[in-house]
Amino acid sequence: MIDEMGKKFDFQKSTNIKCLHNQFVIIKEILENGPIASLDLMKKTGRSISGHNQDLKRLLDIEALTVKISDNDKRKRIYDVSENLKTEFYNK
Repeated sequence: MIDEMGKKFDFQKSTNIKCLHNQFVIIKEILENGPIASLDLMKKTGRSISGHNQDLKRLLDIEALTVKISDNDKRKRIYDVSENLKTEFYNK
């Protein structure tokens, strides 16, 4: 499934046609880069702060993501793909 998403992203980049929903972009970035802080994730996805926060809330609500507070900076929230979702991606 990761390869299929990669092909879609390659198409998107080469044609400049946006064909994937922002929530998939968030999941892809985390799967490729590991757990990531919210601000860093927002920069990678190019979303506005309000759109980014809405996307994160939706993904947390459906338990696709997990969030924890950074040990170094209590203001930072670190997002990761949930274990259930990782299992779905890597077992297909």
